[in-house]
Amino acid sequence: MFTRKLLLGLGASCVAVALAFAAAGPEGATPAHAAAPPEVRGPRVAVLATFPGAEVTSLYLVQAGGGADPAPVATFAHLPDAAVRAAVVPGTPYVLATADTTPSRDASFNASLFRLRPHAPPEALVAGVVHASRPLVTPAGRVFVSRGRAGTEIEGRLRVDPLTVDEVDLATGNTRAVHAEHGHLLFLAGAAGSEILLYRVLPDHADIVAVDPDSGAVRPIVDDLPAFARDFSVDARGEKLVFQGRHETNSRTWVVDEIDLASGRARRLFSSPNMNLAPAVLPSGGVLYNPPGRGLSTLDAEAQLAGPLGPGVDIVAATTADSRWIAALHTQPSALAVPFLVDTETGAAAVLPAPRGSRVAVAGFYLENGGAL
Repeated sequence: MFTRKLLLGLGASCVAVALAFAAAGPEGATPAHAAAPPEVRGPRVAVLATFPGAEVTSLYLVQAGGGADPAPVATFAHLPDAAVRAAVVPGTPYVLATADTTPSRDASFNASLFRLRPHAPPEALVAGVVHASRPLVTPAGRVFVSRGRAGTEIEGRLRVDPLTVDEVDLATGNTRAVHAEHGHLLFLAGAAGSEILLYRVLPDHADIVAVDPDSGAVRPIVDDLPAFARDFSVDARGEKLVFQGRHETNSRTWVVDEIDLASGRARRLFSSPNMNLAPAVLPSGGVLYNPPGRGLSTLDAEAQLAGPLGPGVDIVAATTADSRWIAALHTQPSALAVPFLVDTETGAAAVLPAPRGSRVAVAGFYLENGGAL
């Protein structure tokens, strides 16, 4: 039986590798601060940096080759050692971040959603957000968060909580529930067309559904799967969903599956005893993954990548719409994650500048006039 903390961690692990790659303190860590070669620049990237034990996180707009000491453009407060996740809002100057803000013995729903704008005070919009969950921002700029409150504890059972997925009005902070369940987890897996995709862990099963946020209509995609799915991503056309899960019958095998979002048909792309495959689908539809010990590599894509920063697990955090640029986190055991940029046309990679000794979250690519690429 899962503990709730492990369940939430698996659901939100597209930014942190579960179990095997825990973030470490600055002692012996590889800091994300080195300057990149000037010939690899690419677009600007919004990153958030938190120092271990700190009660604030700062936003930086950085570029490969841009120097080793970036200056923060916004800062917000939260609980010490908060889990921070972030996303860029396309077509706007805003970056959204979630972080733990409510002291509680149970951290399941202790996060808040913040709106950040360079050189402006931060704004806390919504509380009661699921711990370590990233806000979902659709290509149209609609914003959704997963929220909930603690249910009744029953000895010997995993607690069942009232859960919602809420749309957030960025202008007012008002929320509107678009989906509700009693269960263990509603994870925002992505957006496809006018629908949002949810990975749901309910008391009797786990599934994947598409939800129309305007009507509330629910369309089944995968009726039943082991409750270990993570690292979800969707192509730009909204045709396929790629994720890592556990094998249906062999608990020691992990798989990368591709789901046709129209039919629900599954195609198995890879299986391995290694649980840190961290797959990602590019906007163009190509699929990347982390073969054991090799770093980010091509699985089913035109891009030719093979461990751009060497051994480790690379977590794709953002891609440009043309699939050329990837922003990712390079993780290794007992080391701080290193943010980096990859040019998929050439395979060249460059470390992104970030404060020495900090834990970094990548929000996305950031245009000169605000918004996402």
